[in-house]
Amino acid sequence: MEKDSTPKKKTTDFVNSIKPRMIAIMLLVAAIPLIISVMVSYISSTSKAVKDAENTLNWQANYIQSEFEGIMEKNIMSIQTLAKSPATTRFMETPFNVTFQDEASKYLEEIDTMLNDGNITVLTGKDGKQILRNTGELVDVGERDYFKEAMNGNTYVSNVIVSASTGVRQITIAAPVYNSKGETIGIVQRNLDLNRFHEFLAEKSSDAFFVDRNGLVAAHSQYEITADNEDDRSKSQFIASGQESGVYQVDTGKGYHAVVSFKKSPSTGFVVVAATDTKVVTAETRSAALIVVIVGLVLLVITAFISVQMAISFTSPINDVNNALAALADGRFAVVTKHTKRKDEFGAIINNTNTVINELQAIVSNIKASATTIGESSEELSDMANQISQTAEDVSNAVQDIASGATQQADEIQKASENVTQIGDAVSNVQGSTGSLEALATRMKDASEASSQSLSALQESSTNMTSKIDDISKTISATQEAVSSINEKVEGIASIATQTNLLSLNASIEAARAGEAGKGFAVVAEEIGKLADDSKAMADDIRKQMDILLEQSEAAVEASDEVRKGNLDQQDALGETLISVNEMLSDISETVNGVKSISSGAETCVSSKNVVSDSMNSLSAISQQNAASSEETGASMEELSATVTSLAGSATNLKNVANKLNQDIQFFKT
Repeated sequence: MEKDSTPKKKTTDFVNSIKPRMIAIMLLVAAIPLIISVMVSYISSTSKAVKDAENTLNWQANYIQSEFEGIMEKNIMSIQTLAKSPATTRFMETPFNVTFQDEASKYLEEIDTMLNDGNITVLTGKDGKQILRNTGELVDVGERDYFKEAMNGNTYVSNVIVSASTGVRQITIAAPVYNSKGETIGIVQRNLDLNRFHEFLAEKSSDAFFVDRNGLVAAHSQYEITADNEDDRSKSQFIASGQESGVYQVDTGKGYHAVVSFKKSPSTGFVVVAATDTKVVTAETRSAALIVVIVGLVLLVITAFISVQMAISFTSPINDVNNALAALADGRFAVVTKHTKRKDEFGAIINNTNTVINELQAIVSNIKASATTIGESSEELSDMANQISQTAEDVSNAVQDIASGATQQADEIQKASENVTQIGDAVSNVQGSTGSLEALATRMKDASEASSQSLSALQESSTNMTSKIDDISKTISATQEAVSSINEKVEGIASIATQTNLLSLNASIEAARAGEAGKGFAVVAEEIGKLADDSKAMADDIRKQMDILLEQSEAAVEASDEVRKGNLDQQDALGETLISVNEMLSDISETVNGVKSISSGAETCVSSKNVVSDSMNSLSAISQQNAASSEETGASMEELSATVTSLAGSATNLKNVANKLNQDIQFFKT
């Protein structure tokens, strides 16, 4: 038996190797704390940046609101001072006094120069018409809210409006002017151009604006507002909440969030808003986090290198020991030559492995020498036992075959004898049945001949019926034509009656014209008319009867056609049936002849069956005697074969043990 040379070395794939697992564990040990620290640092830095931005924006909103409030208070105080000035009162009471007008005009100019914001101050009469301004056109502001509020005695700041004089967006501050009696005689108004506030906001903040009390953006630091780009913020939180101040974050709907701080002006009700993009706030934080991530990646690379070196130092001696054990599993003795001088546990494992391999190699060499000697002796004994066993087995098998054949032959002869008897009985039954079958076939033949004659007569009768149906159909068709002719003549009679009736009518008319002379002729004409009506009525009755007769004759023609068609179909079916009966009659005749032949053969089988049965009984007795003699000889040979087989089995077992021992020792290559 040849030794299987397939290598038995078992290797470990990369997935199941300890090296990548060690590297992965060390990388995770270094990476997880780093990732957590970066995330915590980023989140805390971002939160702090947003909080700082909220505080900055809150301060900015308060600062801008304070500055805006100062501007508005300065303007309010200026127009209130102007409203209380005696010069203003004198001019408002006598607006057409040139001296008072110059005095008031100078006062307005001084106010505008003092404030120096590019805006103007205007005096308006109690009818709403402006009466004095240093620049621009005088207009009627009687419908403006600020005019109505000021005339009611309130100093008022309007929402965003468009100037009727200049067409610019503005807010207007108005204060009432009283006379000596305390009556409101007009107002002082100051129009503030909102584009000036754009410049003001642009100096204070990169993203700030303020809205009026309705939420309409009045001015923005980033752009000038016109009628085309006005922005309504009435639904924003700083308006909808109704709070005086606050800080919050909001989704702008433009792909980023904004931090918003707002502060309401107490004097105007306007809301000052400062905002910034959270991306801008957290940009510096993201930059710092990116630096930390880069440093972390560098540390991970260094950690990976150290992990690989440590994994190699751990797995290299393990792999060497594994290779030595794999060689031993393949029957080769290969000691480990590396790492034998290491002082750690791996060095002890390698040295102990080498000692085991050397001891095992010496033991295997001794076993091989002993197995060779045992194999040679057992092989000689096994060959001798096998020869004796084979001879005895051949003789025993031959005797057993003879005995088995004789016994089987006797059984087969006995079964054949029984079958011959059964065949004889069956042939006798067949012989009896053939007589009955012959008589039955003869009766079927006679009946079929009678049926054939009846079908021929029926077919001839059907043909005669078809001819008579054709005659009836022709007669009915002639009757139908006669009825049609009578109908035509009846139509002529009806026409004659109609013409006669017309002639009677004409005669009556002529008789009426003749007067007394035509009375007798009128009576005749009337009788003729009655006779014509009776003729026409009788013609109509005849025509109706003829129509009924015509319909009946048409129905009779159709019925005769159907009968004729059915009779023709019957003739076809009778023809086919007659052909089938004639063919069946021929088959019955052949059957009668066959039954006679079977009856004759059955008689021959009965006579031969008795001779065969006697011969089979004699042969069965001889076969039983041969089987008994063969069984006695076979029993003796089986005892001899069993003894020799036992000896051969013992020799074979000894040889197999020797061969198995040699095969096992050959596994080791020394």
